[in-house]
Amino acid sequence: MTVRQWWALARPATLPASVVPVAVGAAVAAERGPWSWPLSLVMLVVALLLQIGTNMVNEWADFHRGVDAPDSVGIAGVIVAGHLSPATVWRWAVGTYALAFGLGLGLVAVRGWPLLALGLAGIGAGFLYNAGPRPLSATPWGEALVFAIMGPVEVLASEVAAAGTISPGGWAASVAVGFSVAAILTANNLRDRDKDGARGRRTLAVLLGDRGGARLLAALVAAPFLWLALAAGLGWLPVTVLAAWLAVPVAVAGVRRLMQPGPGRRRAVAVVGRIHLLAGLLLAMGLLLAR
Repeated sequence: MTVRQWWALARPATLPASVVPVAVGAAVAAERGPWSWPLSLVMLVVALLLQIGTNMVNEWADFHRGVDAPDSVGIAGVIVAGHLSPATVWRWAVGTYALAFGLGLGLVAVRGWPLLALGLAGIGAGFLYNAGPRPLSATPWGEALVFAIMGPVEVLASEVAAAGTISPGGWAASVAVGFSVAAILTANNLRDRDKDGARGRRTLAVLLGDRGGARLLAALVAAPFLWLALAAGLGWLPVTVLAAWLAVPVAVAGVRRLMQPGPGRRRAVAVVGRIHLLAGLLLAMGLLLAR
């Protein structure tokens, strides 16, 4: 496997989905008191490896189910294009998961079994999302699973890695992150709606239709900002988290580009991923400002 092929399998446009939960979890820990930046850095590597492994399993599973074809709109393609065999992709996926698990065990040795439980939940969710007899990625439940795993589970795991405990603020911040990550998946499914429907997949974008799917995307992009305003107003989070609202103009411009079908949707994941990354890093910065 070449570096270019590995990078394609990693699906870099999706990786901000893992950077933000770790950054927010670490910022929640830092806002409360002493925290370990080296352990947060290890947590970031683990989170990225888990997502890359999940992306590789997704490539392998979609090929075997006939979801990916040479005319696929999405990011996939190294198997259907004949660049790599399914067996090679599977071996790299297993190896990536194994490396993440090994590094994760080091974190568990320092922070204890709650981190192990959260990590196993993440690995299990990745398998259920892509593989098994009825992968959740092909059902209306994909957004809910992604919300839970890459929102609360990953943010709270990152807080545990950084400080050893979970706080109410971590829960509140994780909801905003969950909405934002779910928006990335909806952008992906809206882009692939026609292809997915033709292959029997029943994502929310397929069931809601083009207009309904676009409205869902707009709602999920808006939800983190509204949630943070509510959480700050109720005192669940410091008012400085409203720094995330600096990303609103970027979010509005991005969503407007994706509301209508057309060639612009080919970059839907990258567009929403940038919104997610910008708003998430501003949220983390807002938490740090409250120290």
